[in-house]
Amino acid sequence: MNNIVFTKRWAALFAVFLLILSNLAFIQPYAHAATLDKAVTIKAINEKGEVVLPLTAVSFEEGETAYDVLLEAGEKTEKEIDTTHGEYGVFINSIGGISPSGTAYWSFNINGVSASTGISSHQVANGEHLLFAITEWPNPTVTTKVSAVGKNGEEVIPETDVTLIKGASAYDALIQASAQHGISVQATVDDTYFTYINNVGNTELVPNADWWSVGVNDNALTTSIVAHTVQPNDHVQLTVQTYVPPTDEPAEPSEPEQPAEPNKPEDPTAPNDRNPITNEAIEDNISDILSYIDTKNITFSYGNEWWVWGLANTNRAIPASYVTGVKEKVKEVDGNFRNVFDLEKIIIGLSAAGTDATSIEGYNLVESLVNHASLQNSSINMNIYALLAVDSGQYDTPAGFREQQVSAILSREQAGGGWSFIGSIPSPDITGMVLTALAPYREQADVQAAIDRAVTYLSNAQGETGGYNIDSNGGDASESISQAIVGLASVGVDPTGENFTKAGGNLVQHLLKFKQNDGGFSHLQAGESSEMATQQALLALTAYQSFVNNGELVYQYELVNNPGGQPVKPNQPVEPNQPVEPTPDKNGQTVESTDDTGVPSDSAKGKKLPNTATNTANLMVFGLGLLLVGLILFYLNRKKVS
Repeated sequence: MNNIVFTKRWAALFAVFLLILSNLAFIQPYAHAATLDKAVTIKAINEKGEVVLPLTAVSFEEGETAYDVLLEAGEKTEKEIDTTHGEYGVFINSIGGISPSGTAYWSFNINGVSASTGISSHQVANGEHLLFAITEWPNPTVTTKVSAVGKNGEEVIPETDVTLIKGASAYDALIQASAQHGISVQATVDDTYFTYINNVGNTELVPNADWWSVGVNDNALTTSIVAHTVQPNDHVQLTVQTYVPPTDEPAEPSEPEQPAEPNKPEDPTAPNDRNPITNEAIEDNISDILSYIDTKNITFSYGNEWWVWGLANTNRAIPASYVTGVKEKVKEVDGNFRNVFDLEKIIIGLSAAGTDATSIEGYNLVESLVNHASLQNSSINMNIYALLAVDSGQYDTPAGFREQQVSAILSREQAGGGWSFIGSIPSPDITGMVLTALAPYREQADVQAAIDRAVTYLSNAQGETGGYNIDSNGGDASESISQAIVGLASVGVDPTGENFTKAGGNLVQHLLKFKQNDGGFSHLQAGESSEMATQQALLALTAYQSFVNNGELVYQYELVNNPGGQPVKPNQPVEPNQPVEPTPDKNGQTVESTDDTGVPSDSAKGKKLPNTATNTANLMVFGLGLLLVGLILFYLNRKKVS
């Protein structure tokens, strides 16, 4: 009898212990922001130097091999990797369906030189560039020169000749030259923009001021250093540049200028006031981009999320092929996306297509994002896209998740305002993206204060031509302008307003200077249309159009099969720190903003935080109830025994 009583007593205690543990399990961990994940870049070319597998950034876990990341790159780019496993490891048969012929083979090269180990033996290291090339023995090579000059003209790396495999990059040249002099290179790999140089050697860089500029043959690179393929006798040049913030005081109002004399040439930097930014003009430019999409036969499939996001803000529907492609990918990886950016982007893409990302082929992608390991050691763009993803369909998240992302972003604000991807110099691209992500959280005082500082930075950093001349972008790039427009419009600031109108025009006017004859937009004004520039221009134009018409945020969509909360609408167009004015209707009469019921809405007063309520609180209450019942039963059992 005593044994039975003893067993019941410990059974009750064990039940109480399990109940306590089950409740503790619902406490969400706080995601601390830190450095980028470990990552490498990968590229594959054939014997003619033609790209077989495009340059791809791949994150990895400790102990993974070149074979592991090659397979991941193949998945990301939808290129089949065919290999044979033999006595000496893995042998590559084909990449993307391309196989060597005759005595040629797939060579494996690390940072521009032939690897001494096989792909299944080499454990990858952060910042490595892996090049796979069809070649014959001996490998064809290219000789190039590298130099690095510090802030005061001192030689960090003297002019050094390096011999690399044909097809190697400027980054490979830098790594090999620095190795000859025993100098380290600190680099960061990004999923979209690839490799950035943080420092060369122990060069002292002034925070918020100095950075390494990369050029080839006295011309600044317009791409990442790892994306430039070196040619014979190229000279890869790195120099420390210093950012000098604008110090000019605002100009005093001047007397109106006299009308120009007949036939007098126009000032090329003057705003094009005769072509004002009308709604019709924006519509025409958006229509031209849609024509560009048709002409280029652009497909909407998994991996083409940027197009999907923009198209969702036009009068066109997202083709069903996109959701179908995403579903196939989800099934292929069993809902497990190693790269958090891939996961974030497809959640936004699914929302743009009106599809609930919490139920895709039996997988809850939002839950996968919330629990993704990369967010425990995140970069700022991970946090940015995490917010955009969960807000894209107003998805429920565990208590504190959104707050953690906001806090991580705010903690990375640069001195004086704005944000950067790496280093301490703010960039208009990242700052615009941050404004877009923080737009729904403006009611928080610290968020609004950071937004105000960022708006001031974007205005001060804007050049007299109307754009942003950023050395790492190769100069005045349209993508910087597009991101600034999207960010400003999202937080209710007019990108064509006085603060963003310089001698050469406002931001929107300047963006239109990059438009090409085919309807697309170029990276630089002198260049040709590029998909990335056109994708971002589409988002910028639709964001500005929505801003003018008091519409919705471009990254927030209404789900067809699970509407959830309504998309949050931006505030009325205002200049920074100006009061919100009543909205005139189409007849010029002043009216209050209303929701779909005709009742004045709170959106005219400011955005509300997204609904972050989840079932966690209910489960904890239920668990506490069970805990209480367990304690009562334990007490009664003990009393009965005694």
